[in-house]
Amino acid sequence: MSTEETNIFNEIYIKGQTYKDVLSKRDVWKELERLYNGSLKASTTKSGDVATLTLEIQYKNYKLVLKESDTKPLKIEVNINLTNKYEFNIYLRDWTDKISSFFGMKSTKTGEKEFDSKYGIQSKESELTVKILNDNHIIEKILENDLYSLILNYDETTKTHKLLTVKDRNTKEIKALTDLIDLEFRIIDSFIKHGQIYN
Repeated sequence: MSTEETNIFNEIYIKGQTYKDVLSKRDVWKELERLYNGSLKASTTKSGDVATLTLEIQYKNYKLVLKESDTKPLKIEVNINLTNKYEFNIYLRDWTDKISSFFGMKSTKTGEKEFDSKYGIQSKESELTVKILNDNHIIEKILENDLYSLILNYDETTKTHKLLTVKDRNTKEIKALTDLIDLEFRIIDSFIKHGQIYN
């Protein structure tokens, strides 16, 4: 087997669970570390059978934490301080969402047909959410990156917000990863622009 073939992002099945060899992405993540002057950490469980990559990147006053493991999808977390308890949940539509719509549970619409057919939005401040999404090409970038979900939660204990972006475990190209990071930057900048974030 050639070196090229052995470097393919490996996938194995154990007891019905899909495992992906996340350490095979380490060179790509090292390049991200270099590009963004970040801090990369690779770790494994005590048994050595599940590996995790964690990359921290600073943007303005905010730290982005990218994390992916053999068993969990790519997630990007950012802790931020917004001016209120504003929250939203943007998620891929599925059959359960269609049933909810049938029973009158409507999600927010952005006016962008492709986005609205693919994603649902839950937010008590739907007008603000649509304003944020329609700014800075964010809707376009969410569609391009084919996100699984984008969630903004408020933690009453710490009085801070967490922005959580979830992507699948098939993202391994440097451009796809830099596009995801760029999307986070765009969202933070949009919060700042619309006066929702302490700069």
